[in-house]
Amino acid sequence: MPANGDGAMFNPDHDAGKLNERYRVGDPFPHIVLDNFLDEWLVGQVADELEVVDSAKWFHDEHPDQVKKFAQSDLTRLPQATATVLRYFNSPRACTYFSELTGIPDLLPDPSYAGGGVHISLPGGHLGVHADFNLHPATQLHRRVNALLFLNRDWRSDWGGQFEIWPTDMSGPRNVVDPILNRLATFSVNDKAFHGVPRTVACPPDRRRLSLALYYYTKERPDEEKAPFHWASWQHARGSK
Repeated sequence: MPANGDGAMFNPDHDAGKLNERYRVGDPFPHIVLDNFLDEWLVGQVADELEVVDSAKWFHDEHPDQVKKFAQSDLTRLPQATATVLRYFNSPRACTYFSELTGIPDLLPDPSYAGGGVHISLPGGHLGVHADFNLHPATQLHRRVNALLFLNRDWRSDWGGQFEIWPTDMSGPRNVVDPILNRLATFSVNDKAFHGVPRTVACPPDRRRLSLALYYYTKERPDEEKAPFHWASWQHARGSK
């Protein structure tokens, strides 16, 4: 399967060390958005697969803050290129990349892809603004970094579905990101890292909003960020403008 000459799937132009300062000063919490992140041929193969995959029997937890969103974390039930890319994101090489990018040492992958893997939102879907669960429910490792790779060809802004970064006062989004093909959004996870997809997906009925979601963990975290285990903390800020 094609990759960069050194075997890497990530675009070598995105040097993690050189991007660390840009990531660190992200407002209101560390984050970065990078275009053309994955090998161009490979990301095309993943998009091809997911545009037609049958997600009807995937995990689906419908409630007011999470509407028409389907997820699959079992790689044995995913097409070949998609599973290959998810495995690479969990590789030691990828963990090292995201450690260098974020400045968080010794990031660990989640072999179970709990809560992650492939996410598909249907027309009418949205994901309320929230902070993520803080500890892995099985391993109790600390969740520290999210990496979201968007896979939507020719996505129009008026189709909604933008990924948004929000401050703690819920005064409005600080960053609004169109989920276009091969765009990566990465951010640090803590109880104040509010984000979501509050703008309703309004693409044509033959389209879906597609993304890969990877979560990275550490054995410890700063004391000021520690808290007892909790699931997502919803902020009910779905009506962004």
